[in-house]
Amino acid sequence: MTQKQLIELIQQHHSNMGETEIRLALNRAQDDFCAKTELIKETYTQDSVAGQRYYLLDEQILKILSVQINDVEIPRLIGRPIIDDDEFDAQAGLTAGSSSSNERYWYVDSGRLGVVEKISGVATRDDKQSDYQSISVVKEIRIFSISQATDFTTNLTLSSDLPNQYHDALVYKVIGDGYLKAGMKEFSPQASQIFDAKYDQLVKDGKKNARANYNSTGSAIITPTDF
Repeated sequence: MTQKQLIELIQQHHSNMGETEIRLALNRAQDDFCAKTELIKETYTQDSVAGQRYYLLDEQILKILSVQINDVEIPRLIGRPIIDDDEFDAQAGLTAGSSSSNERYWYVDSGRLGVVEKISGVATRDDKQSDYQSISVVKEIRIFSISQATDFTTNLTLSSDLPNQYHDALVYKVIGDGYLKAGMKEFSPQASQIFDAKYDQLVKDGKKNARANYNSTGSAIITPTDF
């Protein structure tokens, strides 16, 4: 269904709700559905920068499933290296390591993806030694993730990224929440429970679908940044 069709269905129950209010409610419902079902899986790609450890993660990413460097999956590092700034030299600025390793790991820190290489005793700070340095070569980073669907905008002809069979879930969620809004003439906790139950059933079905299938909206780009 298009956004216009979703809005028209919701207004059959809540005629006083305007288009903008419903769009915001649809986006909240869609975010909730995606987070609960983990139905949308998306791939993000970006080339690494030699000597740069951190890359900003797209805000749509809910969970990283795996990371590949140059088409090779690398393991997640448990915790983080004790030395964080080996790639930055106070005088020279951003620098790549003098040695390289194909033993690479990834981790997440404050909304950023960290990519490191393991090289014995490569970095020393304040009498502490780390076996990890920032990735020292230019390679393609590919992130496989569970993501949010794209938000609805003022373009009423567009549809949700969710599979068609789950578009009703957004309608049920918005209608159910609307029946609980104080001051609405349609205020009805009983009606809200009916639509919440319909929504919960589609969430359950969505979880099953997510486990059995790979629903992808395509690929996107992560943004490199200096720290």
